[in-house]
Amino acid sequence: MKIGENNVIAIGITGTIGSGKSLVGKMLEELGIPVIDTDKVVHELLASDNEVNNQIAAQFPNAMRIAINRYGQEIDRRELAKVIFADKEAKTKLEGILHPKVRAICKERTIDLANSRKKIKAIATLVPLLFESKRQSDYDQVWTIYCDENILRQRLAKRDGFSEQEIDLRLAGQLSQPEKCKLADKVLDNSADENYLRQQILKNLQDLKLSSPGLNNNLTG
Repeated sequence: MKIGENNVIAIGITGTIGSGKSLVGKMLEELGIPVIDTDKVVHELLASDNEVNNQIAAQFPNAMRIAINRYGQEIDRRELAKVIFADKEAKTKLEGILHPKVRAICKERTIDLANSRKKIKAIATLVPLLFESKRQSDYDQVWTIYCDENILRQRLAKRDGFSEQEIDLRLAGQLSQPEKCKLADKVLDNSADENYLRQQILKNLQDLKLSSPGLNNNLTG
């Protein structure tokens, strides 16, 4: 699509929590493709945007109060997560505060990257709730990462220390993996090892006729 002054392929990367979006983003960066991570954008907003913090404080005073006691002016993300994953209405309110700002920042960063002096042919954006927030039109192609649910649950328990109940709440707050796969242009299976995942990424990039020094080295080496 036309982004800024150049034609650049915009790739949206999505998948349920724990599926491996960050890993795919890391692999794409190693292949020379810039990656925008919406989770990092959210963290930046929560840490530095007074307007966002004030809106969250008004909607979720308990999370903000606990955060002030523990961490100065930062929001207690864990406490906030407990609230929104237990209450769909609360989750919708938080998304209403964050999503418009995140989308605007991602658009701005995408344009900046496309207009940079580097010859960028593709930009990837990691968007956990891409389908839920109906953002398909922002991208030329959407990739969904799939992971065997037993493996996914083990990862979440080990990585984040979530209980089974906490995992259930987070999975229930998103479209199911089969639904995401059905809506995607490409599906990446992250149920095996990293090499298997990397080969799928390389195949998808080849299908898009993308090439770069980084890509060529990985394709031939």
